[in-house]
Amino acid sequence: MGAGAIPVDIHKAFRERVKKKSALTVYTADIAYAGEDRFDVSFQGGHFMFSPAKRLLLDFRLGRIDAAGFKRQYFDQLEASFIQHQYTWDEMLSRDRIVLVCSCNSDDDSCHRYALIDFLKQFGVHYAGTLQAAAGRAAQPRNRRTRK
Repeated sequence: MGAGAIPVDIHKAFRERVKKKSALTVYTADIAYAGEDRFDVSFQGGHFMFSPAKRLLLDFRLGRIDAAGFKRQYFDQLEASFIQHQYTWDEMLSRDRIVLVCSCNSDDDSCHRYALIDFLKQFGVHYAGTLQAAAGRAAQPRNRRTRK
């Protein structure tokens, strides 16, 4: 640690930040979705602070770690990202609505978007289902799963 550096307990700082709840509603959509509320969290080219580390994602996809292990490590990564990039997180959490897109286009738990949604629920975020994109505009959400 350098001179003048202040040690930060990331978990403690994160717990303090979680107390501030958000009214954000989150949807998921295909990567082709082009609305203004589009939030790309793809492994390739998305917001790096919301994407899992390359090795973590590959370990999960290759079966080296199970879903629970992936989620635990991804949550640790997201907590650290939350502290390091507070402005970006606060900007996202202050919105009314975002639509998470990922290049995998998976609509099941194999996509990290659903782990990210579970992480965001700590802030009071509401998951409202998957949107059908038509000509860049969102149609009615199809709620394939109930996320609590």
